[in-house]
Amino acid sequence: MDKKPLSEGFGAEITGIDARVPLTKEACSFIVAALYEHGAVCLRNQSLEPAELQAFGAHLGTPIHHVEEDLRVEGEPGVMVLSNADGRPERQRNGGAFWHTDLVFTEEPASFTMLNAVAVPASGGETLFAGQLAAFEALPGRLKARAETAVFAHCYEGRTDGSMPTVYHPLVRPHPVTGRKALYGAAGTCIGVEGMSGTEARGFLDEIGDHASDAKFQYAHLYRINDLVIWDNAVTLHSGPILEEASGAADTRIMNRVSVRGWPQPNLRQ
Repeated sequence: MDKKPLSEGFGAEITGIDARVPLTKEACSFIVAALYEHGAVCLRNQSLEPAELQAFGAHLGTPIHHVEEDLRVEGEPGVMVLSNADGRPERQRNGGAFWHTDLVFTEEPASFTMLNAVAVPASGGETLFAGQLAAFEALPGRLKARAETAVFAHCYEGRTDGSMPTVYHPLVRPHPVTGRKALYGAAGTCIGVEGMSGTEARGFLDEIGDHASDAKFQYAHLYRINDLVIWDNAVTLHSGPILEEASGAADTRIMNRVSVRGWPQPNLRQ
């Protein structure tokens, strides 16, 4: 097993692991330690069936069943399909095309999310990541002081009509394993800030969201077929591309997704 940087300051490419077979304790620890150190990892050439992807995800945590049942793979409820080639409505096709943190709208959000690239377009289709450790460290003093005490309200799809529950998470929190502070859930499903009026909250949400997703914190992952990309939701924001309905193989994008809960303890001295 080995790793090398995906970009300067964010992400790592891991080699020497076959995700189709059960992970050894050493391989699992290697992946998890790399996630905690780099925020995201990529394993190339991983051609996985949905059942194999779900089994791989189960080594890192407990797979989560997506709230929209029609997006799950039949027989593998922990696997969700992202596609622009199956006639789904625009809301579902582009449901992740904004800066967000996976499942932050739940009481126990996702720890890791992984995408396995089944089909990639000839150009585009990348996922954008923004490193939230660096975003927190770069906050100006005035904004950092406000951020450290702020609690954000989140709701699925940012709904404010009462159709989905509202949950609250601190904007700044220590990582559950490493203890490093990062901005958390700084954009996307936020619908308010505890103790702030609507106008004040909206201004603060916009200011924090703009800072957290600034280009200087970003990495764009342009997929190769069979890439397996995994990221740590505690220290990243991400955004998918805006996709039109596919007209053929050249613009088809299909990803199988698994998100998990749980924070495994690796050997952090690798």
